[in-house]
Amino acid sequence: MRLWITYQDTNYRRSIPAEERLSICLRFLATGDSYRTIAGSFRAGISTVSMLIPDVVAAIWDCLVEEFMAVPGAEEWRSSDGGIVSNSAFGNDCQTPLRLHSNFRRGKRESRN
Repeated sequence: MRLWITYQDTNYRRSIPAEERLSICLRFLATGDSYRTIAGSFRAGISTVSMLIPDVVAAIWDCLVEEFMAVPGAEEWRSSDGGIVSNSAFGNDCQTPLRLHSNFRRGKRESRN
């Protein structure tokens, strides 16, 4: 991930190191502070912080998506319901809400006198 959030220095500016980029992003994710507050804490510009956080979050996502957010296969989807669908007392059709609703009775209205 370090290579994905590391940028080159130029003749006009020094780039923000990867460690500081990650620190800024983690502070934002952990605290939920505004960009203005985080920019003041790290002595960076608000526009810098607003561009940096989405880049680092995208890099974190790209690194961890395969390991922690793997898409389940067809067999895993079938076995993941835990028998809820097959053991359900409710049908899997559009009439179920109507049958449930018809079992309720209305109470008598009280007079407003």
